Amino acid sequence: MISSLRCAAIGVAALILLLGTDALRAQDVTLSSRDGGIELSGTLLGYDGEFYRVDSDFGILTLAAEGVTCTGPGCPDLTSFVAEFTIAGAPAIGTALVPALIKGFAAEQGLALHVEQADGARLFKLSDAVTHAPVARITLILSSSDEGLVSLLAGEADIALSFSELRDEDVRAFVVALDAFVPVVGRGNPIKRMTMQDLAAVMSGEIDSWAELGWLDVPIRVHARNTGSGEQQALEALLLAPLDLPMAPDAQRHASEPAFLDAVARDPFAIGVALRSDTGVGARLELHGACGLTLPATPLAIKAEDYPLTVPLLMHTRAERQPLQVRRFMTHIAGESAQETVRDAGFVDQSPHAVGLDAQGRRLVNAILAAGDDVGLDELQRLARAMEPSERLSTTFRFESGTTRLDVQSRGNVRALARDLEAGRHDGRTVVFAGFTDSEGPAEVNRDLAQQRAETVRDAVRAAAPLRDAAQVELEAEGFGEAMPMACEDSEWGRQVNRRVEVWLR
Repeated sequence: MISSLRCAAIGVAALILLLGTDALRAQDVTLSSRDGGIELSGTLLGYDGEFYRVDSDFGILTLAAEGVTCTGPGCPDLTSFVAEFTIAGAPAIGTALVPALIKGFAAEQGLALHVEQADGARLFKLSDAVTHAPVARITLILSSSDEGLVSLLAGEADIALSFSELRDEDVRAFVVALDAFVPVVGRGNPIKRMTMQDLAAVMSGEIDSWAELGWLDVPIRVHARNTGSGEQQALEALLLAPLDLPMAPDAQRHASEPAFLDAVARDPFAIGVALRSDTGVGARLELHGACGLTLPATPLAIKAEDYPLTVPLLMHTRAERQPLQVRRFMTHIAGESAQETVRDAGFVDQSPHAVGLDAQGRRLVNAILAAGDDVGLDELQRLARAMEPSERLSTTFRFESGTTRLDVQSRGNVRALARDLEAGRHDGRTVVFAGFTDSEGPAEVNRDLAQQRAETVRDAVRAAAPLRDAAQVELEAEGFGEAMPMACEDSEWGRQVNRRVEVWLR
């Protein structure tokens, strides 16, 4: 996907260069230092109210506006400057969540907000609440994840909304909220639960009759979103790709989320996979493993990525320095007030949640029931002794499959936990990074591997929090191997869920 998006972006940029030469010439500026000792000429690429970006003979340079004067046809009017930026991408993220975040951002900045519809886009105008002078304009364009990323790469958008991470050295990805895919059936369907393997087989067409799931001998009607939908791409990557399965060829495709949800809800023989945040769906099914362990789509399980169909909602920005208002907006999103907005909009926030031992009985039962021959009583007792004085944080770390690289949600967790440590929120406690693995391989090897992963995460958090008070909070790492599975290990999904590093507060 990366190469196709970049090619599309290059094509857009080339078209701009071919058609917009005169406009670019009109941006010629000369920036002079206040004492007149240094002078720099070039093409003005942008001004964000704080910095000029100029394409000069020395390359693209960024200069603080307070240190220079600007002359030439491209110089902005500093007295009437209004910051502008564009957000583009997935409608499922942008329709409900982004307007609420912009509203919260305006309130936090003490700005008045006015919303208009213009040329297929929504325009959010932020102005001074007293003088009514315009401060910023935010344009929201909703099309698809791919189109939002193309716009970002082409320089036509400042923030792109998507369901999957674009791996590009020129782009940064941030998790703005969390969601999860849940299987849904039409009203009147008596099926209440399903295994991950059966769901994958149904969605790929391998299971095509409800009789194979314990109901009537009638065909299963599979519903899905259009192929280009970001939600559909993310779902197939999570559910079908691990088994190398295609989507059912006769699946009924839908161009919009409301049409998809309505079609499933009206047909008792239909099935689809909806986002947990969606409203107005049919009956939701509970996922469980063949070994009997349930996989609940609770906020805690989604935050910790214990639910295997968890999906992060991403905002992408270019890696270069962002305009002032974009930086302020992204800073707001990382704050607690924005996480409240996320919850109010029906999504799962990323605020850490602590769970005491009394609420972890199910996990301990699973640890005992699923313990293999290599996990003896002494190891389970070591685990219980470590858990007994501790609270578990919902903050959990997982690595991308087959790599030592933390996934995008976990990289955000490193930054968030580091901020909390530097703010002193865990002073007076010991933060324990507890590593776990799947059950493949000898138990002793798995304990060593779990210890290494726990130390890797601890070291990453330590490096990201240089300002923490080391005398007030200790960081420890412990490895427990395969001692506490969260999911059945009869599939790659379950094994991936079990490979994790948890955070305990002692």
